[in-house]
Amino acid sequence: MSSATPAQHGMWLTEHLGLAGTAYHMPLPVWLDGPLDRARLADACAAVVARHEVLRTAFAEVDGELRTVPADPVPALRLGEAPADLAAYLRERTLAPFSLAGGPLIRFELVPAGPGRHLLLIVAHHLVFDGESKEILLADLAALYSGRELPPLGTPEQRVLPVDAAAAHWSAAYAPAGEPNLPGLLGRTGPAAATGVAVPVELDGDRVRATARELGATAFEVVLAGLLTLLERYGDAAPVIGVDLGTRAASEHDRIGLYVNELPVAVPTAASGGDVTARARVAAVRHRLRQTYAVRTVPLSRAVSGLSPRAALTPVSISYRRRARPEPVFAGLAARVEWTGYHHAARNALHVQVLDDPAAATLPVLLHVDPARLSPAGAARLGGHLRALLNGFASEPDRAVSGHELLGADEQQLIAAWNDTAKVYGGPRTLHGLVDAAIAAHPDAVAVVAADSAMTYAQLDAEADAVARALAGRGVGAGDLVAVCLPRTSRLLPALLGVLRTGAAYLPLDPEHPPARRAGLLADARPAALLVPDADGATGPADGADGPGRHAAGLAYTIYTSGSTGRPKGVLIEHHAVVNLLHALREVLPTGPGDAWLAVASAAFDMSVPELWLPLVTGGTVVLATQEQARDGELLLKLLRTGGVTHAHLTPSTWRRLLDAGFAEPGVTAVSGAEALPEPVAAALRERAGRLVNLYGPTETTVWSTWADLTAGGPVTIGRPLANTTVHVLDAALRAVPPGVLGELCLGGSGVARGYLNRPELTAERFMDTAWGRLYRTGDRVRQTADGALEFHGRVDDQVKLRGYRVEPGEVEAHLRTAGAVVDAAVALSPSGEELVAYVVGAPDPAELRERLAAALPAHLVPSSFTLVEQLPRNANGKLDRAALAALTGTPLTPPERPRAYTGLALQVYEIWQEVLGHGEIGPDDDLFDLGGHSLTVTKIAARMRRRLGVDLPLHVFFDTPTINGVVAAAGR
Repeated sequence: MSSATPAQHGMWLTEHLGLAGTAYHMPLPVWLDGPLDRARLADACAAVVARHEVLRTAFAEVDGELRTVPADPVPALRLGEAPADLAAYLRERTLAPFSLAGGPLIRFELVPAGPGRHLLLIVAHHLVFDGESKEILLADLAALYSGRELPPLGTPEQRVLPVDAAAAHWSAAYAPAGEPNLPGLLGRTGPAAATGVAVPVELDGDRVRATARELGATAFEVVLAGLLTLLERYGDAAPVIGVDLGTRAASEHDRIGLYVNELPVAVPTAASGGDVTARARVAAVRHRLRQTYAVRTVPLSRAVSGLSPRAALTPVSISYRRRARPEPVFAGLAARVEWTGYHHAARNALHVQVLDDPAAATLPVLLHVDPARLSPAGAARLGGHLRALLNGFASEPDRAVSGHELLGADEQQLIAAWNDTAKVYGGPRTLHGLVDAAIAAHPDAVAVVAADSAMTYAQLDAEADAVARALAGRGVGAGDLVAVCLPRTSRLLPALLGVLRTGAAYLPLDPEHPPARRAGLLADARPAALLVPDADGATGPADGADGPGRHAAGLAYTIYTSGSTGRPKGVLIEHHAVVNLLHALREVLPTGPGDAWLAVASAAFDMSVPELWLPLVTGGTVVLATQEQARDGELLLKLLRTGGVTHAHLTPSTWRRLLDAGFAEPGVTAVSGAEALPEPVAAALRERAGRLVNLYGPTETTVWSTWADLTAGGPVTIGRPLANTTVHVLDAALRAVPPGVLGELCLGGSGVARGYLNRPELTAERFMDTAWGRLYRTGDRVRQTADGALEFHGRVDDQVKLRGYRVEPGEVEAHLRTAGAVVDAAVALSPSGEELVAYVVGAPDPAELRERLAAALPAHLVPSSFTLVEQLPRNANGKLDRAALAALTGTPLTPPERPRAYTGLALQVYEIWQEVLGHGEIGPDDDLFDLGGHSLTVTKIAARMRRRLGVDLPLHVFFDTPTINGVVAAAGR
């Protein structure tokens, strides 16, 4: 007995843990035509086994060490009957298990395969076999069958593994591989192999070899450079590929056994080292391989601590075999060998198996994939992209790798077909023109229902005219901007419509926002007029507006969104864009007279645009929720039912509140948007609503750009483009990526905004003139499915979505850093995704910090908690490492604890606050919002008090007096 090699030990451990499946089974089918001598073949098999000791070997643990032991029985040729189904026989015998402890670890089986034909199926376990062993075995077997004498075997090399050198090498070169962005790939790569399929692809072998000669490299180095580049083009910023490297010494090239070691290879990418040419990429790969060859005999687990056993080292791997021997010649027989017989296992997301026969014009490749994660069609497309990239390397080796075309003509045509959304709509070309047409058609129908009153279309018309006359009297006209700061009453819509009738555009301001925030927006926009309610609730212009002069005609509204520098940005939306949106939505959300739309969004939030205007241009009714109803699920559900709502257009966060309150309305069309729709919410809405539609779009492309009908089930996607909208998934170099590949979503068409108000530099950065027309860069990561639907996969930047609002953490961080005691700050979403959390360096007072933020920012931008940390995590470039924020530990900034004593109602309220907030101790005068509360927390507390205690308090109580004492006092009144 002798010790197993480190490579054998690693493979045995993976098999022993049940992770390998059949990935280590190596089938070698040999088709023999002619008068076969079975006895002579049996003798040849026995002689080969006698010649190579490793074929008579099994493996057993002895005193905690893996040792080789004699196999029992010794491998021998097994003769069988002709199978009814040869393909099924091949699969069955390939998958048949091996006994690692008893052996044998190689099988020889011979069966008839037709008149004058036999199949010799050899299946070996990788523990005693590798790719080169196939050629050695068949050369020896053919010689012995043919009576040719074999020379003595070379002397095996006595090795001392360079472990210290390997540890030093990998300390600088090792980087764990991330999950690849393969087209259409599902799920994550686990440690175990799965049942797989092999997808054949052919590369141009002559061209690859010619490229290698031109670039002073090997064909393998060219293919590896192409594969690394392909992963990079798929969006992997730091691709790592596991490479099978041969470890045979010169004297061992006639020996069968396991002489291969899988090691990771990565090279500087365009993202880290500037764009590179194909020539430079191949040179970098060649250099890295040369460095790795020096330590290739040392398994990675011996040089890098903490690696867990896996079926494959990395999610993407490659094995390359160059045929070094001629086809085996069996005397009197014609032999055909399937050198790339498949073991029917997928060790990882993608394994690329290449067999290079220098005499062949083609370079055959097998792509091993798990069809449950990557479809064979998707794998074939991947192979086509690799072929296109290598052809580009061949024709233009000095071109940047980002410039080579990946998409084939068929993919380009497919994407063009998905974007064929052109449609011509007749009728009025302005938003108020559409409303005026509905007024003329339905003067007596109810246009608006609000808490204060209802209003017919005729009344809406009259009040809007009054607003328009008042504005015109002040000189407001076409091209002006008018700010509107009104509560959610029946006066809101006439004010907006009145502004539009003057030819001006409206700028909605939320009266719930802090005065400093509103003042900042007014200072930035400098509107020609400001509409506010007077003492009697009527709408009229306020003094103090300072118009900057008129804008280009055609503007409908300007809405501000969060800005990364701390300065919000005003988005300029034109009439033609809104008109197109309403026509397009009417096609996918049929609506008309008799329908009622629930309007929940603040007018300062762009979701308000379709829910206010779509019902009005189609003869329907707007059911306007108050701020309190919008925050409370039970009150909102009551309004939905009493208002006869047929369409509810809400964020997933609001839908959660409605579902929790008992929403089950088969007559309602549920429309969701503004943030990712969680699958559980989608599933609940499918069951409880009549129809479910998911919408997607940024403010800069007029609210909604894509739609998906999710009523029938299936995965939650953001769907396909609305009419006159185009979607383009682009890489970092702004080239179209293939379907199934992650990229940044850029939107074109009628909905694209004019730009940002008074921000020409930011407009130029986010809005691009391209070959596809003017596009807006959303910053959202998406990929297109096989049918063209878009899947949302997060952001390419730091922006997050919070309760439907776009939030730039940088805006909140900029305000935090203005506090004198704050040295540095970072903001992130909480694990629940329902609130912001702040990490602060310095020694600020939490109450003062919250008060400062609350005076300058909307409530949703004020973090629910503050954690004091010594320093913020930063990467090698000194930039904030946002991914590492969640792992930070620090000191929560909360008010000091004090003795507590609760009785009666106060005790019951205290217990509810504990449950919802998750705090162990809460003082009677502790501020709810200092304890991490926010608007969703308030609704939960109010609902539990209502159900459990029978205490029904208006939500404003919790904002006006956010303490236990304050709430108890309000309940007593």
